[in-house]
Amino acid sequence: MLTRRRRRAAGIAAAAVLALGLFSHQPPGVPAATGAPPAAMARVLGYARAQEGCPYVWGGTGPCEAGYDCSGLAMQAYASAGITIPRTSQAQWAAGPRVTRPQPGDLVFFAGGDGTPAAPGHVGIVTGSHLMIDAYATGFSIQQQSFGLASSWPGQQVVVGFTAPWEGP
Repeated sequence: MLTRRRRRAAGIAAAAVLALGLFSHQPPGVPAATGAPPAAMARVLGYARAQEGCPYVWGGTGPCEAGYDCSGLAMQAYASAGITIPRTSQAQWAAGPRVTRPQPGDLVFFAGGDGTPAAPGHVGIVTGSHLMIDAYATGFSIQQQSFGLASSWPGQQVVVGFTAPWEGP
């Protein structure tokens, strides 16, 4: 029953994302010459949303019962759309490409354990302005939450940057 609900929620989320047309890094009104097909980003977001409520497990790459860590969730969400990205947040950050105007489906990165942006230690999937889905830490389930705000959870107030893996290197 839970699986059916998750699939339905993912389908509804994908349809909403497609209907809103949220996937252009181009200025409004300018057609994009390249970029992720809206269906691919809808699948990334749909997959991530369908995992809400699943447990955080360090090193986890799913499925839900086994849990996810932040980079495992991002990797599997992109894999659901047929896009291969590296396994760890540091490698995902290094793979880029970097963007300054994030769109839903892009990845947002936060400082690593050393407190610097040199090797980001946490990643989330952007769902909207200052919103993301991520696997935060042990004891927390996957959920949508804020980032880049003073009210965001510890470690998620200061953003290192964003990447759009679907654009390729």
